[in-house]
Amino acid sequence: MRGFGRQGTEGRRISGALSVLRPLSLSLQRFTRRFPVIVPAGLFVTAAMLVAYVVQPSLLTRLDLKVYDLLLPLRASPQASALPVIIDLDEASLKAYGQWPWPRYLMADLLNALTKDYGAAAIAVDIIFAEADRSSPGRMREALRRDKGFAPAFSDIPEDFHDFDRILARSIRNSPVVVGAYADYSGAKTETPPPSATIVERELPGAIPWRPRLPVAAGALMPIPELRGEAPLGFINAAPDMDGIIRKIPLVVRVGDEVHPNLSLRALMRAFGQKRLTLVSGPYGIESVRFRAGEGNLSIPVDPQGMLNIPFIGPRGTYAYFSAADILRRRVDPKALQGRLTLVGTSIIGLSDFRATPLDPSCPGVEIHAAALDTMLAGNAIEVPPWSPLAQLFGILITGIASTVAFGFARPRVSLPAGVSLVSAAVLVSRNLFARGVFVSPLYFVLTAFFVGALLVLIRFGQEELQKRRVRAIFSRYVAPEVVKRLTSGEASEDLFAGEEKTLSILFSDIRGFTSLSETLRPREVVNLLNRYFTVMTGLVRDSSGTLDKFIGDALMAYWNAPLDVPDHALKAVRAALGMQTALSALNIELKAELDLEIHIGVGVHTGSVFVGNMGSKDLVNYTLIGDNVNLASRLEGLCPQYGVGVLVSEEARRGCGDAFGFLRLDTLRVKGKQQAVSVYQPLRHDEIEARREEIVAWEDAFARYTAGDFAEAQTRLAALYDTFPENKLYAIFYDRVIHLQMDPPPYWNGVWIWTSK
Repeated sequence: MRGFGRQGTEGRRISGALSVLRPLSLSLQRFTRRFPVIVPAGLFVTAAMLVAYVVQPSLLTRLDLKVYDLLLPLRASPQASALPVIIDLDEASLKAYGQWPWPRYLMADLLNALTKDYGAAAIAVDIIFAEADRSSPGRMREALRRDKGFAPAFSDIPEDFHDFDRILARSIRNSPVVVGAYADYSGAKTETPPPSATIVERELPGAIPWRPRLPVAAGALMPIPELRGEAPLGFINAAPDMDGIIRKIPLVVRVGDEVHPNLSLRALMRAFGQKRLTLVSGPYGIESVRFRAGEGNLSIPVDPQGMLNIPFIGPRGTYAYFSAADILRRRVDPKALQGRLTLVGTSIIGLSDFRATPLDPSCPGVEIHAAALDTMLAGNAIEVPPWSPLAQLFGILITGIASTVAFGFARPRVSLPAGVSLVSAAVLVSRNLFARGVFVSPLYFVLTAFFVGALLVLIRFGQEELQKRRVRAIFSRYVAPEVVKRLTSGEASEDLFAGEEKTLSILFSDIRGFTSLSETLRPREVVNLLNRYFTVMTGLVRDSSGTLDKFIGDALMAYWNAPLDVPDHALKAVRAALGMQTALSALNIELKAELDLEIHIGVGVHTGSVFVGNMGSKDLVNYTLIGDNVNLASRLEGLCPQYGVGVLVSEEARRGCGDAFGFLRLDTLRVKGKQQAVSVYQPLRHDEIEARREEIVAWEDAFARYTAGDFAEAQTRLAALYDTFPENKLYAIFYDRVIHLQMDPPPYWNGVWIWTSK
């Protein structure tokens, strides 16, 4: 017995071990089944995203730039710095002092006012005085002598005013001015500017030569010689991205072998009285530029190409503007500009100095320099770290592998949260880095997770659908396809024979004289004809949210509002019925040309309560409907030829259509086998009602006489209608009917006609 007990214990242990190993075994089986598809698919998408990051296609680059723009508010200062101000050559200035270009003495007056009267710390002129002032009296005299052969004397003009450029040069010499220049990257070698600052190089451990990484300009567009020697140069170049939007500017530019600061940086150096600029380089090239600012050093991060990323904080008008005319006329409070960094530029559209920024599609170029000054003063420049490409590639790889595991092998309740977590983590990390001044885009991580997830979900869905098809193919050999469909949709088996009583709209249609028609065609032609006909008609049913119940020879049965609820189901059913007649007209044109025949149909529509659900045996069921109202819909279809109409609807169906159609009342009748009278109508579109208005009014009058029992008067009106509209079978039917009623008057007349045939 003890031996038996030990054996039983061992058996239970083995059974317990197997119960633990069984889920693991099933998981391994699922893994091995999916591995040939899931893992290669996930790795393929990951590899594609790695290649896309290396290639940087235009679309993704533009998306990446938009991601950068969305993150900008995280790094931008809450408000603009008070130091940069803009002296605007605006419309008011041109109206007061004449069109541009102004005589240089006016510019000299402007610089003198900013220096002596307003105490500006530095003046950055966002204008290139590349040509001599032709309005100077001396140059005008030389031009007249050359072109007209005479040289007027300007005896009343002081000698100092014979050359306006010298006046401006003297003003620049006595003011803290930085004049604008432009580095020419077009390839044409032009004049090379002299050094505008003393450049000092400082190398960090592992530093590499940085000059080859700076874009090289062959020359520069500079001020005339009289001006450039009087003040340092500041380069006004911008660096628009591929979408034409400026997000950064070159803080230092290389022209030939010399490196020069840009306009805003040189103005800031001039405000602090500095001529010495230190370029700090590291393992990837230039990392920052530094100069002495008061008692400390100002360090500004740049990328290896010398670019400063600007966190724009608003559209044009973010920084203070003062009209040049108000400065010249001393209308501005001197304290407003005391010790400020002033930038002289224009906001006039006609002078074409406008650029797109992330926050403004048309921002004056001078305000971009103001934003750069604000960035350097606030110390909130955005860095794109040199290690970002490696981090991006590694992140794409990790995201791809994690997404493959999450979407390829986990259940949906796990894979979806896991995918959302991956995307959220990438976005949150990027946001936190950006708030600290470092931009590492989350775009490729998000796209990798999305595309891997989408592809693997589609693959898994396809695998599940393939499995369902196999189940359907197997079970359809034994049970009805409808049952298989409901089985594979996950419905409980005890619900298969369930049903409900519900109000539906029911449609029957039938081809008139099809038996005789089929005798003139070969069997294959009959089948082809029916296929073409049913394709058109079932398409109308499906497109109007109807359910096709069955084909009965050349007849069709459909219904609305089951198995799913269909709003306005009566309206949809009547619309489908009218659509069948319209579609049949187009089909008949083809049939006439191909087979020299036409077909005609009748359509009956009724709305009523029926029982709908699965019906049949335990071995085979069919989802259908049954009830007296189904029979009535069929009878209405059969009565269409009796009234000479294509569509016949009941009173209940008419009420369900509202005002969507007009309805012509044709009769009140009682069909064979039913005791309750039914009013029947012909639906008409509103334009048809308008076209037949006189005819319809006459018919309604005749029908009212008929209903009231005034058969003689009804006969007179019906005769007139028949004479006018002999093609309308309805009037002939009622004309014969009222004659019959006069010859054999009913004992009791309530306006209800009894049909004795089906």
